Amino acid sequence: MLAAAGAAAIAFGALYGEFFGPTGVVPTLWLAPLDDPTHLLLVAVVAGGCLLVASHLLGIVNRWREGGARLALTASSGVPGLSLLLAVGVIAIGTAADVSALRTLGVALAVLASVPLIVGLSLEAGRGGAAFVEVLVSFLDALVRMFSNLFSFSRLAAFGLMHAAIGKVVLEAATGLTGGPIGDLAAAAVFVAGSALAFAPEAFVAAVQALRLEYYELFSRVFTREGRPFRPWRLPLLSTEEAS
Repeated sequence: MLAAAGAAAIAFGALYGEFFGPTGVVPTLWLAPLDDPTHLLLVAVVAGGCLLVASHLLGIVNRWREGGARLALTASSGVPGLSLLLAVGVIAIGTAADVSALRTLGVALAVLASVPLIVGLSLEAGRGGAAFVEVLVSFLDALVRMFSNLFSFSRLAAFGLMHAAIGKVVLEAATGLTGGPIGDLAAAAVFVAGSALAFAPEAFVAAVQALRLEYYELFSRVFTREGRPFRPWRLPLLSTEEAS
């Protein structure tokens, strides 16, 4: 895990053109985060959408194994959820490209995906006025969670922006001290200390948020069951009548 995190840091450092901050040691292969934060935000959301699609595909397989075709076709983590997510993507593409046909197709796909989802929620809720309210609330909750989970991946862009901003502050503080032997030593000390102090909260925040994204946004679609009851192993005890 540490090696994978280090490899990712090296790769994105090369993409951002950063070597212990925006020092100019390496060229920018993709973009500097502070130069175009909107582009970075959009890429983070698109990457999150791709990860959500992958988690829905795994969820469909699991729902099929758990409850057959009916559960896979009616669960929010099954085909309806994936269809709603794809509908949002089609609407977004149609809006960005100003193509009304794509927007219409996305809305139609969202409506079609809502029907089996409502059917599945109705089967779970039963009948009566309370069941109707439960279905309505559960349906709205599924829609809200889908959008919130999608835009939660914008925090990936926030990591890049935070790193770039801290690195820029440390670099400017260090370069402001250069000039003469004492100034150069002070600049080096500030650069090393600032980089070390920046690394600690960045590593902690990135680790916590990565675990959060995996657990809530991805694993919640793959796993839905509550597990199996704990039945510890024990010696079979025979009563007196059984023993005789």
